[in-house]
Amino acid sequence: MNLHSIPVPKQLANLRRFSLDGALLLFDRDTGLNALCEGEETEELKQLAPRMVQFGVTNNCNLACTFCSRDVAVKSEWTAEEVFTLLKELSGYGVLEVAFGGGEPWLFPNFSELISRLYDDTPLAINFTTNGLALTTERLAEIRGKYGQIRLSLYDNNDWRRRVVMLAEQRARFGVNYLVTPDRLREFEGTVLELCELGCRDILLLSYNGYDASLHLSTQETVSLAQRVELLAKALSGICQIKLGVCWGEQMAAVPRLFERRDCGAGRDFIVLTSDKKMQPCSFHQLAVPVGSAADVMEIWRYGRNELSSPATLPGCARAVDSNRAGLESSVKLESSRR
Repeated sequence: MNLHSIPVPKQLANLRRFSLDGALLLFDRDTGLNALCEGEETEELKQLAPRMVQFGVTNNCNLACTFCSRDVAVKSEWTAEEVFTLLKELSGYGVLEVAFGGGEPWLFPNFSELISRLYDDTPLAINFTTNGLALTTERLAEIRGKYGQIRLSLYDNNDWRRRVVMLAEQRARFGVNYLVTPDRLREFEGTVLELCELGCRDILLLSYNGYDASLHLSTQETVSLAQRVELLAKALSGICQIKLGVCWGEQMAAVPRLFERRDCGAGRDFIVLTSDKKMQPCSFHQLAVPVGSAADVMEIWRYGRNELSSPATLPGCARAVDSNRAGLESSVKLESSRR
């Protein structure tokens, strides 16, 4: 089916089209606008590629956070030319976005030139996550108008207040990634309100994935956080968006979603490419398959569906939590039916 033959609202006609199972997604790479179209015209559509590639372009970092999930021994093997070629070919398969991470992407050689080249020569939206230590007004000027969004990680040791102010003053499109841990719960509302005062308009709440039990929220803490997030979101409506990372799964209160499904989408909606040239369903997953080209990526995506949709063994995976809950619910129903 020709995607461009499907009628859409006139004001959305210039947006890039992406086929989903039974639906058409319209996407603007500059603003991040997504519009979902469903109807008789889209019933036969099938998803043909992942929507996003999360690219760990380097494993080098200028911080040493104790909670980081990356293996510091992993090599950084990509060249800028290889990254560009692979992503350009993936955009030809239909991929909409790339989100660079690492490590710290600004430690990748000629990173600003790579961003500009990808923007000029492909239809991809280019995003990146950074700790901000290597981000300057000069570098922001070099990539102005060439990226979709900057995600600034909020750490205790990266002087995040000054960096939020810099991004806001430079009118950068940015948001903050805020890892919620038990120690941060006490100051949660205060931090969110301070971020708003400094000019941040997009806050993404992340849950911890890893083996440090002290960084995982208890069930009671998660329920309490959900209630607090709901109140904050209402209070800040029209001022700042509060979003939830996919790894929360169904642990948090319901929030508006573009896609009405429970699964996080790892390995299907998005895939991860690592600094040592491997493909994973997500950055926390134990599955890592070597790749050398866009064709390799697409072959794994098409034929490795079961493996890519499996839960990660690292504690904190939403798929593991949700499958355990589903199993518990099934057993309760079975016991009830026997009474």
